[in-house]
Amino acid sequence: MAHEAIARPLFEADVAALTDPAAERLQLVVHTKQWPVLDVTVAHSKPLRLRFTCDSWNTLAPSIQLQAIDGTPLRALPPGMSGIFNPGPHPTTGLPFVCMRGSREYHNHPGHQNDRWDQYRNVDGMNIVGILMQLKDEWQKKTA
Repeated sequence: MAHEAIARPLFEADVAALTDPAAERLQLVVHTKQWPVLDVTVAHSKPLRLRFTCDSWNTLAPSIQLQAIDGTPLRALPPGMSGIFNPGPHPTTGLPFVCMRGSREYHNHPGHQNDRWDQYRNVDGMNIVGILMQLKDEWQKKTA
């Protein structure tokens, strides 16, 4: 686990780009961006709430929970959903999960343990907002 004195400033620098005007332009509703949580809804005909827990940013990838609009964890995904939105259950959480590099659930899944976060954590687009944008774009494509 990363020490808060290191992880918190990295988290705050990453989420600072997600200003209210930027979120509105990106069709996102930001519920909170307070250390260590970024909680955002993808505004769409089928909205999705994403809760990033970044307690060890960027020593570990963020844990990303898929949620209903009211903030309760999703127990199932829409029919036919596949790819990075994995219907699960994840062996640790027992829930559907984000199966994509940059998600803690991906990197600690038995099928991906050799695909280490260390390979990605300093790559362009793999910061917190970059990972959020990848998920937003994919959700909007899959639920169009």
